[in-house]
This record gives sequence, C-alpha cells and structure tokens, in this order.
Amino acid sequence: MSFSETLNAIVNRVDGAVSAMIIGTDGIPVEEYAVEKIIDLNALGAETSQMMKDVKFAAENLGLGEAKEFSIISDLCGIIMRKINDEYFLALVIKADGNYGKGRYVLRNTISRIEKEF
Repeated sequence: MSFSETLNAIVNRVDGAVSAMIIGTDGIPVEEYAVEKIIDLNALGAETSQMMKDVKFAAENLGLGEAKEFSIISDLCGIIMRKINDEYFLALVIKADGNYGKGRYVLRNTISRIEKEF
C-alpha cells in the first residue's frame, strides 16, 4: 500500500478526520491526504517540527524517556502527532467533534505497520 493510500485509509477510518500527513522532522511534508483542508498543511509541518523537538527535549529532561505522541486540541480541530522514527512523524487532523480516541488508536496501529518502510 502506498503512503497516499495509507493516509486515505487513516482519514476514512476515523470519524471527523479531515486530513493526514507524513512530515519530516525538518517540517517538510512527505505525503498528505485531505478530504477537507481546515488548516494549512504546509504551515502545520513547519510549526510542528519545532514542537516535536521541544516535546522530545522536555520528555528527556523530565526523565520520561522517548516522546512518541502529542496532540493539540483547539476550538477548530485537534491535531494528533505520532512519531514514526527519528526522522518522520505522522499527523492527523480531526474536526472538534471527531473521535480523538480512535484517531490515536489508528495512528498507533498504522505506524507499527509502516515504520519498516522508513
């Protein structure tokens, strides 16, 4: 299954999900899929790359071990970011009334299937 097909499957499995993307830690999108663009996905990549670095640094300083996931929930939407490996992460954008729990579950299971491809 291609990355595009994988992202399509993620969005279609989660109620309220509108887009998903694979982003390099440099903030450059590798692949994206969107049924609705409620946020600028290029800006998401740029903004979240620094956040991922900050979350990683904070987790290490707190002695928590490796940071694997973080999310931003706002009035407009939620963004769940899950680490694939040291170079890439997977992002899922869900409408405010969407199913965040299922989104987290689907990302975790998808990464276990695709991480070998990175």
